[in-house]
Amino acid sequence: MPYADLREYLAALERQGELCRVTRQVSPEYELAGVCIKTIARRGPVLLFESVKGSSTPVLNNPFGTRRRVAVALECEERDLLRVWLDRMERRIEPVLVADGPCKEVRVRDVDLTTFPVPILWHEGDGGPYITFAQFICKDPDTGVRNVGIYRMEVKGPRRTGLLVKPPQHAGVCIEKAEARGEPLEFALAIGTEPCAYLCTQAPMGFDEDEYVLASSLRRAPLELVRCESVDLEVPAHAEIVIEGRVLPGAREDEGPFGEWTGYMSGRAPRPVVEITAMTHRRDPIYAVTYEGYPVWGPTNIMQAVAREPEWFKKIRSLTCPSVVDVHFTPGGCAGLHAIASIRKQVEGQGKNVLMDLLRTNQTKLAIVVDDDIDIRDPHMVEWAIATRFQADRDLIVVTDAAGMKLDPSQPSFPSGIGTKMGIDATLPLGRKGFPEQNRIPDAVMRQVEADWASYGVRLDER
Repeated sequence: MPYADLREYLAALERQGELCRVTRQVSPEYELAGVCIKTIARRGPVLLFESVKGSSTPVLNNPFGTRRRVAVALECEERDLLRVWLDRMERRIEPVLVADGPCKEVRVRDVDLTTFPVPILWHEGDGGPYITFAQFICKDPDTGVRNVGIYRMEVKGPRRTGLLVKPPQHAGVCIEKAEARGEPLEFALAIGTEPCAYLCTQAPMGFDEDEYVLASSLRRAPLELVRCESVDLEVPAHAEIVIEGRVLPGAREDEGPFGEWTGYMSGRAPRPVVEITAMTHRRDPIYAVTYEGYPVWGPTNIMQAVAREPEWFKKIRSLTCPSVVDVHFTPGGCAGLHAIASIRKQVEGQGKNVLMDLLRTNQTKLAIVVDDDIDIRDPHMVEWAIATRFQADRDLIVVTDAAGMKLDPSQPSFPSGIGTKMGIDATLPLGRKGFPEQNRIPDAVMRQVEADWASYGVRLDER
């Protein structure tokens, strides 16, 4: 059975030793973030802070910070994540509207974001407290198609925040359309939902596609939604906290700086302003957050990687290479800047075509293609393939002045989003023409060694 809400998912994590309850009181000013960053750096558990100074609301951090946790969320084995996602996304399930839900147990009369949810200061130099892990729900003003994403929001007052979103991000396009009409864009924030409603936000979906359809498909059951109080939108019925509001047309105020998921501070600039119109929550709600400032093993990196790998696998398989084996966005590659694919090469030059597939997205600036004998989730194997199968004059692609990811600080005119892309074709010549054979032991002998392994008395740690 799929998880009904965040609490059922947390119970599953706790049963598997993946959740730690922090009972000692912590300050929301940097101390909570400090505990988070040390835990993430050591690939530690999900943290549930049960005592946060100045608040009675527990704070949950980093519920999807490893592939194992995403596997728990999807109720599958970690090794099957790509296959399971591909299979479930093909079986379309629509969300369902229900009359009421736990998210409406408490209707807040006097909304004050400076006191609830918990105002957290994440990094030295941040412009203010930030909401970091809310599903931003809006609808296309022209078509009414729902869009769901996650964007940072700086708390500026009791009912006012800044918002970092811009085209071609789908919510940015929706804001642009509403502003062209001179109208506000209605939105709702869903904080603390069952896991698939979060995971779907990171998938590279089309502008005419509803993320909550994908969420329903991933969980193999309709996601239950309820109508909002003050805006014409629907939100997950079992959310811990729901905040409703409007993006004010034409209004811009300075927002930022903020320590982003690339590991660097982003700047301050005029950005959209939102006005809060209503808030509801469960009794004794849990405030779900995510620490974004650690670049390796950060939750955004993991969520985006798991959600994007199936989409790119599907595109490459249908457009360029039917024999693609695997696609991987590396944990140190900031959620998509570095991509690797393994293929069963059918014709010469196919590796370069796959490279161009991977590089066509704004997000990716380094792509590597290897043969199917390379485990692309093992960085040592990938490095070996580059070291022994790649020659720069023959196998390197460089594309200058390409549209890139605006948070990449290495760009010469950061944050313009204009930079250089590179592709590395580390595949063998077709048929290994002119290439030496790899070292090997007879297959029959290796099969016997595997069968007799326990008798050798050699203990190997899993790594």
